[in-house]
Amino acid sequence: MRASIALLAAVLLAGCSGGSGEPEVRLTAAEWARQADRVCAEYENRLARLPEPENLEGLARMAAEAEPIAEEGLDALRGLDPPAELEERVEAWLARNAENVRAIGELREAAEAGDATRVQQLASAATDNEAEADRMAAGLGLDDCSASDR
Repeated sequence: MRASIALLAAVLLAGCSGGSGEPEVRLTAAEWARQADRVCAEYENRLARLPEPENLEGLARMAAEAEPIAEEGLDALRGLDPPAELEERVEAWLARNAENVRAIGELREAAEAGDATRVQQLASAATDNEAEADRMAAGLGLDDCSASDR
């Protein structure tokens, strides 16, 4: 169970993104990385303040609280316009993070159902996805968004 809780925390912290409706302004690679890392750090802080679950019921509660925070973080990241040369890689990274956010809901559902086996399966798959998201983030020059030891 401890591994599931740690994984959920990692998945929750990974899920950072949002659009503002303002005209598109392309950032330089350095500006984009700086702003993306700031978003990740902000949402990581918010998620880290959630109480650590001690059982499946607590995991379900944590996931229910974390999911909207992670979605908001992902939206904030999506609101940043990377330079054209990074756009395809950024989109792939954001898609990977969207999978992590979706996994939070699946973990919540499994925990609510008391299905520890399913929680473990989801946690294992999310760990693999998170490792790839971290690798992609590091390749984009991100620090706070690629830390796998959150």
